Amino acid sequence: MQTKEMILQKYFGYSEFRSGQSELIEQILNGRPVVAVMPTGAGKSLCYQLPALMLEGLTLVVSPLISLMKDQVRSLAEHGVEAAYLSSGMSKQEYGAAVYAARNNKCKLLYVSPERLQNEQFKAFASELQIALVVVDEVHCVVRWGESFRPAYLAIKPFLDGLPKAPVVAAFTATATPVVRREISKCLGLEQPLELVTGFDRSNLTFIVEKPMVKRRFLRSWLPEQNGCGIIYCATQKQTEEVCNDLNAWGYPAGRYHAGLTMEERQRNQNAFIKNELQVMVATNAFGMGIDKPDVRFVLHYTLPLDVEGYYQEAGRAGRDGLPAKCVLLFERRDIMQQRQLLEYSCEQRECSAEDKKLWLTNAYQRLRDIESYCFTRGCLRKYLLTYFGQETNDRCGNCSNCSGSN
Repeated sequence: MQTKEMILQKYFGYSEFRSGQSELIEQILNGRPVVAVMPTGAGKSLCYQLPALMLEGLTLVVSPLISLMKDQVRSLAEHGVEAAYLSSGMSKQEYGAAVYAARNNKCKLLYVSPERLQNEQFKAFASELQIALVVVDEVHCVVRWGESFRPAYLAIKPFLDGLPKAPVVAAFTATATPVVRREISKCLGLEQPLELVTGFDRSNLTFIVEKPMVKRRFLRSWLPEQNGCGIIYCATQKQTEEVCNDLNAWGYPAGRYHAGLTMEERQRNQNAFIKNELQVMVATNAFGMGIDKPDVRFVLHYTLPLDVEGYYQEAGRAGRDGLPAKCVLLFERRDIMQQRQLLEYSCEQRECSAEDKKLWLTNAYQRLRDIESYCFTRGCLRKYLLTYFGQETNDRCGNCSNCSGSN
């Protein structure tokens, strides 16, 4: 029988595991549920792909994005691992081939969206399979009062309960506070899971908070000093359009990305950015999840984000190659009122009870206060972020605007 070290070398080309990977894989193989918090670039996919090759039966991966599923299946195929995905955009023949592969042990991993777990035909199909492991990616989406809450994630526990034999469950996310981790375990019905946090610190990132009088003027003077490509996050589609138009007028090859664009334009702009045909992507938070571009040299938030979790995840798209990168947040007082209005509008659109809406909004206001406090702390910015996620750290990092005295 091949050991996990042998499979690591044979299929993934690595001679040793990264921090936390070996322990996590061992627990999954031993049948223990896990909740893993691993920052982007820590190798979380390998933590379920490798045990999938060692377990008898199929690994079902619940993933929120079709593009992410496609990329994972393609990457696995390149490593000699048979995998498939199901999506509503597939042809009848493509869908049938994926179902055939899963039913006849022709693939080791099957990727599906959380919405598919609500489909009665799929549930009947899943009950016929020998599912050894269920992986829940971006599991923070299961938390009702979270900004990223996706109702379909609540279908995961009933789906698990309906399977003829209980599989091992492994839940993964890049950012989750201790409170969120407890809520994840509760929502998925996990009993005594291993909680593994591999560390949130990204030492190559420089955290900066600026409070310019005029953001547009600041941006115009700041951009010429930057090398390489970057992402500018905006709060609204309107602001995204305005900033993108400014950049193009100033001579920067910039693209835009938000939910108001057609799928074709979003995909075209995303591909252009990945290929370095665009220097800057100006976007709402619709852009980012599943984007694999390691050489982003800066991420600038033009407006105060809604919470620390979202900020850290978006800022973390900088410097994935391990080289120095900047994470800049521009703040002005009116951002708070604008974001409160967005939260109130978002709350009204939520399809849930009045009690759930009140709970969600109360938590959303608190998270907004937390990111506002980040902008006004006189201490180390990195320490503020790491402490927020429950990680102990030194008092000064020497690599943020507060520690360097640039503020």
